[in-house]
Amino acid sequence: MTLNHLPFRLSAWILPALTVLPAIAQDEGNGSAAPSATMTEIEVVQRVMAATDRALEYLVLKQQPDGRWVGNNGVDGIALLAFLGRGHVPGRGPYRDVVERAKRHILSTQREDGYFVSAMGSGRMYGHALATLAIAETYGMDPDPRVEQALRKAIDLIVAVQSPNGGWRYEPTPGDHDLSVTVMQIVALRAANNAEIPVPEETINKAIEYVRACNKPDSGAFCYQPGNNPTPQMTAAGILSLQLLGAYKDPLIPPALTYLSNIPIQWSAGGPVSYFYYFHYYAIQAQYQAGGDHWNNWHPQVRELLLEHQNPDGSWNAPGGNEGNPDTVGPNNIYPTAMGCLVLEIYLHFLPAYQR
Repeated sequence: MTLNHLPFRLSAWILPALTVLPAIAQDEGNGSAAPSATMTEIEVVQRVMAATDRALEYLVLKQQPDGRWVGNNGVDGIALLAFLGRGHVPGRGPYRDVVERAKRHILSTQREDGYFVSAMGSGRMYGHALATLAIAETYGMDPDPRVEQALRKAIDLIVAVQSPNGGWRYEPTPGDHDLSVTVMQIVALRAANNAEIPVPEETINKAIEYVRACNKPDSGAFCYQPGNNPTPQMTAAGILSLQLLGAYKDPLIPPALTYLSNIPIQWSAGGPVSYFYYFHYYAIQAQYQAGGDHWNNWHPQVRELLLEHQNPDGSWNAPGGNEGNPDTVGPNNIYPTAMGCLVLEIYLHFLPAYQR
């Protein structure tokens, strides 16, 4: 099986059909949640668009003249994706210059071997994968030959440095591996394939086997490396990895979704969830791909949590944990604001990865 034979939709310019969804209306007196209310999907989308528009205005003000936000390809890639996820592309619309500058900056960080190198921060292959994802989504909307060349080189590097066991690790060498770095490479590979950049069958099959090896059968959840204790964020990453690799009916997915359903959705990086945005970025996509009651029970809570905690200037804060460490994500609220956008933008369906 190759990714280019998977049944996904390539059209990114589709708003959801009108339907009635469970929603949590805000009590006008105190802002508290009233879970008995319902809204049409159009009303949901309108609220999401308003929130993401405010967030993008914040990101516009924080972009540097050379197109970067913090000089970390991971964070800069996420920020570019936030604009693409709202439908803003190079050459068109009010943010065409913002997107074009961000694209040019990321392209300027690529080495001859295809590796995207960050000027600051850690993560290495995290940053490479997020830069690759941003470039892949850019290419899907703006077929610039420079972007295509960079994307092909970046994908070739991901394929070349895959571990013999099927995973990826922090450095671009085929050695150690963990699910956290691996899921990011898988998302990048799927996005590239959506843009009609083929991915080798062997790479896909090895990745599926590695993801499955990170599962803990007794809990149904996934862990950072085989044999470790499971966590909510790795479980969300494991589910989405299998889905994006085409293993939608893998028997490991239902018990993992059941595990996720017991995770409290709260504005905190404490308790079982130690990386708030990282967790919700993968979890919202996994629940959307699963559909049905999984999606309907999950998304209204996450949406309202983010809408309730958005700052007056359009940004979001990091609710604690390592995601608030400037040495990791850079200054200001660039990272949480861009991630908040990406979680909400699954409703808008501009990114092919945000379609079933």
